[in-house]
Amino acid sequence: MNLIYQPDTISLQRKSITMISLYFISVILNILLHGYSYLPILLLIYGSFQTGRQINYYLLNTVLLSFLLKFLSVIIPTRLLAPFFDSSEIHSYYFILVILFFQFLGSFLFIYLYKFFNLDRQFKYQDSAMTSVLLGYFYIVLYATMLFVRQFRTYINLVTGILVFVLIQCIFIIFIFVRQRHLRDRVYQDKFSEEQVKNLKIYTDQLEKDQLKLRHFKHDYKNLLFSLKTVADEQDYDAMNQALDNLENYSDDYLNNLSMELYKDLNNVKNPYLKSLFINKLNVINQNNIICHFHCRKELTETPINIFDLVKLLNQAIDNAVEYTKSQEHSEIQLAITQENQRLAFIINNTVSKVPTTKKETDGLDLLHIKDLKKKYSNIFIQYSKNTKWFRFHITLITKGA
Repeated sequence: MNLIYQPDTISLQRKSITMISLYFISVILNILLHGYSYLPILLLIYGSFQTGRQINYYLLNTVLLSFLLKFLSVIIPTRLLAPFFDSSEIHSYYFILVILFFQFLGSFLFIYLYKFFNLDRQFKYQDSAMTSVLLGYFYIVLYATMLFVRQFRTYINLVTGILVFVLIQCIFIIFIFVRQRHLRDRVYQDKFSEEQVKNLKIYTDQLEKDQLKLRHFKHDYKNLLFSLKTVADEQDYDAMNQALDNLENYSDDYLNNLSMELYKDLNNVKNPYLKSLFINKLNVINQNNIICHFHCRKELTETPINIFDLVKLLNQAIDNAVEYTKSQEHSEIQLAITQENQRLAFIINNTVSKVPTTKKETDGLDLLHIKDLKKKYSNIFIQYSKNTKWFRFHITLITKGA
């Protein structure tokens, strides 16, 4: 457990002292309870490292996994090697040393696979009880089997058969669990794809409207130029100035109502998930009559963190900006994506209300799960600040070596 449990809130010194203390306590409990000490030790370990009121699934899963590893590293070598030893040798020190060797070998192999497949990340950010229930069930089955073996040594073959049956059942349950999780992820991705298609339709519909406006503008613009040419031929300078003003006002009204300025840099966002997100958010901002500026000067294709985590973070951050600006007069939101010096930055700035309000821009930050993201990714930096005019929220991702 000391090798696979890596909490961020507990210092290495405290963790080491706690583990040493727990080791001596577990030895005493084993002597007093004669093999029935596993459950008290499990609860003791969990209580020693638990911080806060919420269930720490990372700690719980790590403890259960450690106990399962201990059971399996003893039961499996014992059953496999027992036929190669006489009944008198099974209780000898030599047999115990062989079992300890295979126990050490199995533990070393598990630690290597645990690190190689980065299972720590799967456990560390687990917010569901399903994995704990699965590990707990597996642990109870093995523990009960061990007790049966001790109580009914005469029926060792029957108990072994039951154990094999239960292990097959557990493998089947694990398969169902993994399959169900895969299907859930696929449903989530399909839902995300549907949202992406919806946002792209919004984008194309808006471009079609702009194209129709452009046709009308082209026709009207030719008429205005013809009128201007007629006035110029008459050399009526007052009328010419008036015609130029009319042409300028008409052009400004048309260009300001187009989405070309709003969506102009979206072509540089090559990642389909991010592009879909920004199409949706720019449309929402526009519908709320909020002045918006979006900039992305360089092409963006890949991101150094999981795209779904990034989209979720940006989605909530932009929603916060919209929420705190939509009721303001002359509200404004600035969105930008910058890339330089192996750094990818997402900038979300929104104006601050001049009227006193109970809402605070920082109230929505809890929904972003910033602490969890910083634990999950070492290359993410999130900063926010506020002055009398702007609330600034910046996400910086280090891309070098990512």
